[in-house]
Amino acid sequence: MKRFVLASVMLFLATAFSFSQEIAFGVKAGLSLSNLTNSSLNVRPGLVIGGFANIRFNDYVALQPELQYAMQGGKYDDLTTKLDYIQIPVMVKGYMWKGLNIEAGPQFGFRTVGKEKINGKNYSIKDATNVFDFAIGVGLGYETEMGLTAGFRYLISATDAFDGADAKNSVFQLTLGWKF
Repeated sequence: MKRFVLASVMLFLATAFSFSQEIAFGVKAGLSLSNLTNSSLNVRPGLVIGGFANIRFNDYVALQPELQYAMQGGKYDDLTTKLDYIQIPVMVKGYMWKGLNIEAGPQFGFRTVGKEKINGKNYSIKDATNVFDFAIGVGLGYETEMGLTAGFRYLISATDAFDGADAKNSVFQLTLGWKF
């Protein structure tokens, strides 16, 4: 399944690159506020950092595949659940006015960290969590002519974070970046 998803993304990107008019690359970093649905956990603040390719088809539409590292999970009193991911969002962007844009698309995530910290002690929960996370994202962004980017995105997972539990990642991301 992972190979199929990776091959599909690679084929899609290769096709997009071959028909695109303008390609720009960039980096971004920001704040990730996440929790798990159907749980008593509160928001866990974390970092999101990565790079992207912005493939403009015309003045109004672009495809933006990304590769990023995001800290997710949740907190409650002396319990912190850490679920960190390597993520591949593939956003379709619609430019409405100058650099103002809306975006939507899938995100493919691969868990790298699965830990719980209870009263200062760390425990591995990798065996109880799913390695793959599929999410749908929507967002709003702005890009200046100089290359500065700002974005706000909401992501909700379609897959459960834990084996046998109905708890999905719910994430808000606020990022700043530079497109060159």
